[in-house]
Amino acid sequence: MEKESSGFSIWKILLPTFIGMGVIIYMFSREFNVADLKQISVTGHTVFWIAIAFCFMLGRDVGFVIRYRYLTEKQLSWKQCIKVTLLAEFGTAITPSSVGGSSMAVLFLAKENIPVGRSTAMVFVTLLLDEMFFVVTFPILLLFLPFHTLFADNTALGSGVLVLFIVAYIIKMLLCTILIIGLFFKPQAIRWLIIKIFRLPFLRRWHKGAAKAGDDIIISSKEIRGKTFSYWFPLITATILSWSSRYLVVNAIFIAFFEVHDNLLIFARQFVMWVVMVVSPTPGGSGFTEFIFKQYLSEFIPLAGVVPVIILLWRLLTYYNYLFVGALIVPGWVKKSFGKKED
Repeated sequence: MEKESSGFSIWKILLPTFIGMGVIIYMFSREFNVADLKQISVTGHTVFWIAIAFCFMLGRDVGFVIRYRYLTEKQLSWKQCIKVTLLAEFGTAITPSSVGGSSMAVLFLAKENIPVGRSTAMVFVTLLLDEMFFVVTFPILLLFLPFHTLFADNTALGSGVLVLFIVAYIIKMLLCTILIIGLFFKPQAIRWLIIKIFRLPFLRRWHKGAAKAGDDIIISSKEIRGKTFSYWFPLITATILSWSSRYLVVNAIFIAFFEVHDNLLIFARQFVMWVVMVVSPTPGGSGFTEFIFKQYLSEFIPLAGVVPVIILLWRLLTYYNYLFVGALIVPGWVKKSFGKKED
């Protein structure tokens, strides 16, 4: 049991907390201004919109809970779906953004008595749905907003992020294409392509893992082929609910403290932020996320001295809460899931 639980050591929680809080404390020391803070009055309006921000945070999780419920075709109870969602969010919080909680969802689902082959298929489906959200949403946003307004400025940082965003978007399009072909049309062809690519000299060390991924796609394809519209509609709806709620938390926090005129642009800037955050090597994007938030959204905050306060509130609602909940539920889950093997 110790070996299995070691992946959930206390340092997995403390490290991202220290990194993220360290950056926020640094911002407080450099930019916090008491005079600016005094200009903000806490009224019923403030409390109402913070409550709305909390509801949006819950909406993010409700979307994932619904998705797991329908992915398993109601094999999991609502309570089990909530548990898997919280475990996956905790996994996202303690791993680098490029890894995320989805890669751990196979384990969580398997421990809820979902066969590994089927749980692997579910992870591929969630990956496809998430990536499709980004691929489809971006051109929709461009119908309402000029391209250049989505990026902070014309500095080297802004230009670098623009290049990074374009590259990341192209990669997401390619990933969606591969998943669609592999899951619905030609899984054997995708497996062959993956194996060929990972036979290249500089990729050969990952060849075994790539071959397994190819096998997983074939298994997943058998699981989801022939699914009807009634299967896909709640999954797509839940994905839109979850990601939109995730972004709208910031809009609600802003409205709580000051008048907002560019809600759609704020929403769209977060779209850019999320793509950029994928490159963060730190657990849950700690430190990097706070920095990107300041660069991309602080211009919408009229009182520069309260930017650290806004960032702290945002991270408390959307990140540190999952570390706290995970710290409460993971030890019991590990004991229940793995303890029997020690008997």
